[in-house]
This record gives sequence, structure tokens and C-alpha cells, in this order.
Amino acid sequence: MMDNRDDLVHILHDTRLNTVLSWIIVLVFIFLATVNFFEGRYTWTILIIFIVVVVLLPGLFFCKPSVMPSWLLLLLVLIPIAGNTTAYYFFLTRIPVYISVATLSLLIVAEINWFTSVRMNPKFAIYLVIVTTLAVTGMWHFMRWVLDVMIGTTFLLDGRSVDVINTAVMYEFIYALIAGIVAGVLFGWYFKTMMKKGTSDIIFPERIMDVSQEYTYSEPPKVIRKLLGLSARKQKNITRFLQAFLVILFIFGVLSRDLHILLRAFLALIITFVPAFMKQRHNLYLDPSLTLWITIAVFLDAIGTFWLYDNIARWDNLTHAVSSSTIAAAGYVIVRTIDIYDSEINIPPRTMFVFIPLFILSVGVMWEILEFITDELALIIGIDAFLAQHGIHDTMGDMLFNLIGAIVVALWGTFYLNNLSYKIAEMFETNK
Repeated sequence: MMDNRDDLVHILHDTRLNTVLSWIIVLVFIFLATVNFFEGRYTWTILIIFIVVVVLLPGLFFCKPSVMPSWLLLLLVLIPIAGNTTAYYFFLTRIPVYISVATLSLLIVAEINWFTSVRMNPKFAIYLVIVTTLAVTGMWHFMRWVLDVMIGTTFLLDGRSVDVINTAVMYEFIYALIAGIVAGVLFGWYFKTMMKKGTSDIIFPERIMDVSQEYTYSEPPKVIRKLLGLSARKQKNITRFLQAFLVILFIFGVLSRDLHILLRAFLALIITFVPAFMKQRHNLYLDPSLTLWITIAVFLDAIGTFWLYDNIARWDNLTHAVSSSTIAAAGYVIVRTIDIYDSEINIPPRTMFVFIPLFILSVGVMWEILEFITDELALIIGIDAFLAQHGIHDTMGDMLFNLIGAIVVALWGTFYLNNLSYKIAEMFETNK
């Protein structure tokens, strides 16, 4: 019997009407792939073939061609691709294209749930789809930029100024964000409607899930501990010293009436006291190295407001790498805590290496959108931008170092963060 962990199966149907309409859409996909191939658009051809494989996979699994995803979802994927192939300027914006990306992401997420040891409920899957849509958008433009820089293609760097290109990319990011939110609302409505109709007659075989309910604590490997080479006391002292410096920086900002320095120092100070707040309010003790890690990240950003951002070319990249590592750490803790706490969700540790870059890429896209909006508003109001962009190379460089920070966390940071995730899960269990 199917339990509520299999609610994603409502994506699939085995009715005559859905089978006919879904197969018609598949045939249209094949036609579009052929058209794109003969027109020399091989990237689109490969993408469409990939979509067809994703669509047909459930039917192949059951050896039953009538088992197909909902034709409504397939239509959301099809329309922008058909428009791109036949009448590219039919759409006023690229939002439908990113809704197509979100819908395809939903199908892929569902199949990961069905065919691997990963287990998700619809709510978590929808959040993951929004994150994936933003991450894919960011990675798509980042890879095009890399190819332009490395081998001289003209996907992005097509002769326009770096600022004009950056503005165009920012609009793409905004479209992706809007599409992700709209798609999330649509998918939420879809699952709610389908589940009201009752239990699906499509049931995947039960799998033995590798889920440990015990809170097992881990210790960072000796290599990392030796690399740090600092006792807990020394780490706490360094943290206090950096906090004191931020206080001085804040006072300087007040006396000099420099809003940039004042705000950055103030926000940095608040963030550095979050670990102490968590300990006092929720009895969650963070490892001193984690507290130092967070403090260094905000400290580097705050002191950059003096002259470091303007006079050291790679200072912005350094702060992005360190800051993104803290954001990636937060993303890991959130997902890992949900995994431990919610019995409907199972995220095997080995798959977390994929979740962390996805999370940091999506946050990176949202951060670039925030920088762009504040930059534009500052221009309209006539003040200096609090967060400023400096062309497409600056934006893509930020994303590169965001990825570096995420990879560092994925490789080594999880040893520290696993314990914190268990502690938070324990807190939720206690407060039930």
C-alpha cells in the first residue's frame, strides 16, 4: 500500500486520455528535435532528446507505455521549446522558458525520488525545484561566459559592453526567479488537487531505505584539525578580537557619517553574535571553529569598505568565496536537519555534495539580483550604491568563487556541520 511519502506519484497517470495527449506531445518533441538538428542547433537537439528520455522513463520502468507524466506538465515544458524553434519572439519575456525549466526539474526530482534512495515529499520537492531553477539558470550563463573567455565563443561576450551584457543577464535571473515562484505555486496547487481526488493506482515497489534514526556524532578528520592548529581557547580569542575591531569600525562609521561602513559593520556585528544567541536561547553550542569561520566571513566584507574593494582586485572574490562557504554551510544544516527530523524525507549523505552547490548557486543568483536592483535604485535616487556591480566579468567571477566556497564546504565543512544538524533536530524533537 502506498503511503504519503509517495505523493509525488500523482505526477503520473495511466488513463487513456492522458496517454494519448502525452504521446502526442512526445511526438511533437521528436519533431522539434529533428528540426533543430537539421538547422544545426545541436544543443537544443540534445536537450529535447534528454526531455524525451525523462518523460518515457516511468513507462520503461513499469514496461507499460500508458504510464506517462501528466500531459499538463508536459505542455508546460513543450510550449517554450516549440516557440524557441518556430517563433522565438512569440513571447514578450523569457519567463515561460524558465517555467519550462522548473517543470522539467520537477520531473527529474520526482524520478530521483522514485528510482534512487532519495525520498522526498511534494513540499520539499517544490522547494528543491525552485532552487534548481535558479541554480540551472546561473550555471547556464556561467558556463557560456567560461566558454567565451576560454575558447573565444560569443554566447555572452558578443561585442556589447560588459555593463549591457550584465544587465541582460540580470533580467534573465529575474525571469528565472519569477518563473520559479510561479511554478512553485502551480505545482503546489496541482499536488493539492490531485491528492484530493484520492490515492493513485500507480505504486512503485517498496524499497529498503538506508535511514539511521540514531543521532551519531562525527569528528573532523585529523588532517583538518592539524591544519587549523588552534585550540578552542585561541579560536574564541581571535573571534573576540575581530568583534572588537568591528565595534571600532562601527564607531568610525558613525563619527565619519559613512553609511556604507556603518551598515556593514553593524550587520557584521549582529551576525557574529548569532552563535551566542543560539546558545543562550536554544542551548545550541557551536564549535568555536564554526563561530570563527562565520566571524571571519563578515569581517572580511566589513573591512573591505575602507579601500580594499577598490584597490585590491581579488578582494571581492575572496569575500565571495568565504561568505558563500558560510551560506553553503547554512544550506547544508537546513537540509540535513530536515532530513534527520522529517521521516518523509531521506537525503543520503553522499548526495549532499550535489545539494550544496545547487543551494549556493541559487543564493548567488538571488544575491546578484539584489545587487542589480539596489544599483538601479541608487542610480534613480542619485546616491552611491550600497551594493554595486561592475559588469559581466565581475558577476561571473562572483559566481565562480561562490562555487569554490560551496565545494570547500561539500568536501570538508560537513564534518563540522553534521553535529549541529543533529543538535537542531534534537531541539525540534524536544519541543514537539
